[in-house]
Amino acid sequence: MSATSAVYVEGIEFEASHGYTAAERRLTRKFRVGIEIRRDLEAAAGSDRIQDTIDYRAVCGIAVEIGTTRTFKLLETLAGAIADALAERFPDAGLTITVEKLAPPCPGAPTLSGVRLVRSPRAPK
Repeated sequence: MSATSAVYVEGIEFEASHGYTAAERRLTRKFRVGIEIRRDLEAAAGSDRIQDTIDYRAVCGIAVEIGTTRTFKLLETLAGAIADALAERFPDAGLTITVEKLAPPCPGAPTLSGVRLVRSPRAPK
């Protein structure tokens, strides 16, 4: 696998009720997700067939579904759930998941807070 080959999507946004405190989970807030899926893309580069690559529409759908149908206290857990779902679908791929909470309720009024979770491809069974 080439370390530089990847399909990625930035700026996937949704409203959800994630947060450590019960007060945060009672309200909705905007979240933004970025996903990079590292794997060999040479087949798609030669074939021009979506079956030979990673359909980023499906990747976005997975992130939005997890982000809007489940509730998490930690951004790390939300990122981990997205990574788990993508690893099930693409076990031979390395993943980087970025999750940002926009306008988090913190002193100093930051514009966002976030986490980046990096995973290696799963070892063959």
